[in-house]
This record gives sequence, structure tokens and C-alpha cells, in this order.
Amino acid sequence: MVCKCCIFGFNWCWLIVYFQNHKMVIIYCLFILYLCLMFISIIGFLRTTKALKSEDSDAFITLIIPYRNEEYRIQNLLTSLEIQKDISSVSKIIFVDDHSTDSTRKNINNWILKQDLNCESLFLDKYHGKKRAIDLGVQNSTSEFVMIMDADISFKDVFFTSIKKNIDLSYDLYLTAVVENNGIVWSRILSYSISVISIGMANLGIPILANGAGLIFRRKSYNELMPFYSNFNISSGDDMYLLNSFLSNKKSIKTLFNSNLFIQTQGSRDLQDMVERSLRWSGKMKMKGLITTKLVGLLVVICNLLIIPLTALSIFKFEWLFFLLLLLKLLPDLLVLITGSFFYKENKLWKYSLPMFLLYPLILILIILLQVTKYKVKWKERDLLNI
Repeated sequence: MVCKCCIFGFNWCWLIVYFQNHKMVIIYCLFILYLCLMFISIIGFLRTTKALKSEDSDAFITLIIPYRNEEYRIQNLLTSLEIQKDISSVSKIIFVDDHSTDSTRKNINNWILKQDLNCESLFLDKYHGKKRAIDLGVQNSTSEFVMIMDADISFKDVFFTSIKKNIDLSYDLYLTAVVENNGIVWSRILSYSISVISIGMANLGIPILANGAGLIFRRKSYNELMPFYSNFNISSGDDMYLLNSFLSNKKSIKTLFNSNLFIQTQGSRDLQDMVERSLRWSGKMKMKGLITTKLVGLLVVICNLLIIPLTALSIFKFEWLFFLLLLLKLLPDLLVLITGSFFYKENKLWKYSLPMFLLYPLILILIILLQVTKYKVKWKERDLLNI
């Protein structure tokens, strides 16, 4: 017993001496927290939930598709709607044009004429912005639930069959998984990793992110909360404002997720597009609330930024501690990416994990510099504010 205590005391003293610089202790703790976060997310992502079939799941949902200048991107969505094996859960499809200047509205109206589906084409007259378009669609729907969809998405032919089989209609907000199916590989890696983390945390009852490419919510709850009332002037962020409103008002939230029930969206065309998209996403964190989301985001940013000095120290002043810390960060990143890439059947993405491991901290630095210099980000050819 004495020997064990002596050994423990010696080891503890050695650690104190070795970590005499308290900054190293802090870095070590941050990386352990990061490791725990990633493992918890993976566990939640792989968690299976029993499907509860609703007693009456026919025509209970209205699809609302806001769009602006999507002439060359909307065909995948229209095709996905056409090929559905069972779309009886959808009572109506409402397209809302947010002042498009191309042929998107004309193409949609021509498509509607060829369909047996109950469709409506609306136009924002007085107002502008995606949130106004969503709100107009909600006010013109009568079903119990509403699903908002982006115009550039696609999904499997059993997507609505899976919704019908898995939804139990007792929750207020349902989160779906969204991943990119094209664009530069770095953006796709980011989308797969974010999907694992967001779905994983939500499956464990801690929703931290939502994606507006596919959100389902109870219409009555939306009208009660009016989540966009104070932020209509901000053109982006509809998904996170919805999540924040439902969370802060203690509404029930659940994921709708399996191998047939996820959405594919178009990724960033190039690195500039990826950076500007990240700037828009980071801007959403300025809203009040979502404390857990902000803490998780801060942890992820700090741990990624620490890669740069640790890599430099490992090269110019090699010590095992620096190398082990890098492994402590790389291992969970690799496991998250492998989990997402194999689940979504993009098995080659994980091979880019090491380049992404080194590139992403540099992208974060660029994003921070652009924020400091107040770089103006546009969305849909508009400023983010004062819509």
C-alpha cells in the first residue's frame, strides 16, 4: 500500500513539474473535453430508436419551399418529389418566390401543371427574405405540421415513406440530417462531421444545431412562438432562430433519422464560397440563447486553432507531449469522419482527414480575420442585415 502511494505521489509530482506551465494543463483538459464531445456525438449518432407509427399519418404535413434564383439548382428537388413511392403524408406543396430575377418561378409553375400533387405557387410582394417566405407559406397552410425545404436539395425515393413510418406526431420540432453531395471535398468533410455531431447530440436530448434544408415543426407551435418576429431583418439563420425559439420555450424536439431519411444538398463550389458560408454560420451565434451550442462551438474553435502552434512545436522542438496532444485531437476527428462517411456511403472522404486536420485551422484564422475586418458577407445577392 505504501509503495503504491509513493509511486502515485512520485508520478503526481512529476506531472506537476512537467506541467509547470499551467497553459499546458489547460490545453490538455480542453483536448480531453473535445475527445469526450466527439465520442458522445458518435454514440448518439449510432443510437437507434424504435419507430413509432402514427395512427393517422396521411396528409399531415405541408411542404414549404422558399426560393430565390434557383433556376439551375432546383431540378434535383423537383425530381426527388416526382419519384416518391408514397407521398400521401404530404397534403400540399407551397413554393414561395422571394423576388427571383431568373426563370425559377416560371419553371416551377410549368412543373406544377404536370403534377397530380396539390401545389401552390406564391410570391413575396411587399416583403423580402427567406424568413418572410417561410412565414407566408406557414400562414397559407392548414395541416398540423409544416416542413421547410431548401430549393437545392435531393433525397431518396422512400424519404416520405420513412417519415410516415417513423414520425409519431407528438413532438413540436423534428430535426433531419443534411449532408453535401457535391462541391469541394473540404466542405463535404465539414458537412459530414457536423451531421454526426448535431444528430448525435440531438439523439441524446441535447440539440445544438438545426439545418433549414429540412425542418419539420408543428404549425400551431410556430404561430404561438413567432420565432422570426424580432429578426425578419436578418436574411439568414432561419434554422437556428427556430431551434432557439423552440428550445427556450421548452417545446419538445426529436430527430427523424435513419439510412433512408436524410437530405443531400449542394456544397460549396470553391474555398471562397466555403469561407463565406462559414462566416454566415458564425454570424448566427450572435443571437441570444443557445448557450450549449456556443460553448460547444467555442471548444471546437479553440481546439482547432491550437493545432497550429502544437504542429510548429512538434516540428521545431519535438516533445512527445506535443505529439500526443495532436493525436488526441486527430483521433476523434478521424472517428467522426469515418462514422459519417461510412453511414452516408461516401467511404473515400476519410482519406482526406489529415489534410483537413491541418487546413481547417487555417480556414478558421481566415474567418476570424474577416470578421475582425468586418468583411461584408452577402446571401442571395443581398446583405445579411436590413432586408
